[in-house]
Amino acid sequence: MNKKTKIALILLSLAALSGCDTDSLSDSNDEQTTKKSATSVGIFPTAGVDIATNGGFEEWSETGEITGWDTIDTYGIAIAQNTEIFEEGTSSGAFTITNDKPDFRQNIEVVNGKTYTLSMSIYHTEGGLKTRLYLDTYTDLYSDESLVNEWQELSVEYTAIESKSIEIGMRFYEEDAFDGEEIVYIDNLKLVESGTAVAAPALLPPPSISDDSEALAAYYSSAEGKTGLELKTELYNIIKGHNSQDYNDLWTFMSTYSLDTYYENDNTILDIYSENPSTSDSYSFTPVTHQCGNYSEEGDCYNREHSFPKSWFDDDYPMYSDVHHIFATDGKVNGYRSNFPYGEVDEATFTSTNGSKLGSPISTLGYTGETVFEPIDEFKGDLARAYFYMATRYENVVDTWSINSENADAVLDGSQGLVFEPWVIEMMKEWHDNDPVSAKEQYRNDAAFMFQGNRNPFIDHPEYVNQIWAD
Repeated sequence: MNKKTKIALILLSLAALSGCDTDSLSDSNDEQTTKKSATSVGIFPTAGVDIATNGGFEEWSETGEITGWDTIDTYGIAIAQNTEIFEEGTSSGAFTITNDKPDFRQNIEVVNGKTYTLSMSIYHTEGGLKTRLYLDTYTDLYSDESLVNEWQELSVEYTAIESKSIEIGMRFYEEDAFDGEEIVYIDNLKLVESGTAVAAPALLPPPSISDDSEALAAYYSSAEGKTGLELKTELYNIIKGHNSQDYNDLWTFMSTYSLDTYYENDNTILDIYSENPSTSDSYSFTPVTHQCGNYSEEGDCYNREHSFPKSWFDDDYPMYSDVHHIFATDGKVNGYRSNFPYGEVDEATFTSTNGSKLGSPISTLGYTGETVFEPIDEFKGDLARAYFYMATRYENVVDTWSINSENADAVLDGSQGLVFEPWVIEMMKEWHDNDPVSAKEQYRNDAAFMFQGNRNPFIDHPEYVNQIWAD
């Protein structure tokens, strides 16, 4: 079997496992920029059945009224479809709240003895309201009103003690900052029968392509002999058009392929902001069970950290769900990191339990801003290679991102070529060299390839970094 045949068979077998469009794996001219629908979830089996009605806010009457919901307190809620800010599908519900404690609910039939999980995504715009989940009664779970202009996910469980009709939904509460009117976006509301939904699925292990020199040679064959920006563009042609997955599928990826089988080797979530490589962790996260949710302290839950902050690219797909730059991290520490640049800290204002720091940059960094976030040395190379991947995979659009925020502008130079400011290139190359590719990265790269159909070239070929971003 020749090299090209071998890699083709690998790609086709991965496509069969994942439901990928094989055209998107082979046609380097078609740029896929839309996420997959909720009914197509890659390699992952459906976990339970969602019995909520129109929880994705996709169905509206011809006159613009929401369908499938029974209780709408019109004295305090005006609801409309929004097709610009949404978490899943093509739209969300835009709730304009003008009074305290209005309700929005629907009736659902539940079965005695069965356990259900109610979850939803919430997007606050001003911070003057809390959203409280309703599941047969008012729960103790509220949204965090201080998290504005970003999605947060809430979920709560319920076990039916009799077969009956219950109500699910939410209530909105005024806070001190409420000025009489605020828009809250709601999306992706689901009521799923638990059991299979809360257990990590048994999936096939990722193919060991990292150890297959012939398969890798075939995958990168068109880049052979190229250097500099010509090499970067060819790598872009190789890895673009990947099979973009839904953002929620990342939970299943993390519960399966982001596990600690390297340090404590206990199959808990490998959180790069809390993992202590040389000693026991201060806390650990059970896959699925400890997904965020609300958090108030470090150790409450784990989140999906966009190492390349989503505010830098306007929350657009496919980068929003591109697993090559999204890592499992402690929710609270993720919140501290916010969208600050990675850097090296002089004086820390916050230090996580594993030594990750937020604070002022060292004077020799070359960055004139006030705040950077520094991960521990064990994961600096991982993050540097994720950044080099992002600069390459999104070469066609990355030149427009520097204007999206002050922190994006501090890191990005507004070009499609080198992409980063000189201080970032120097630091990331140093992190890349000092923290070489590890077995955990190779394994995760293989898993990502199975998940979305492309690879991080800088894990497979670390030498590409210095061939492109030469001194």
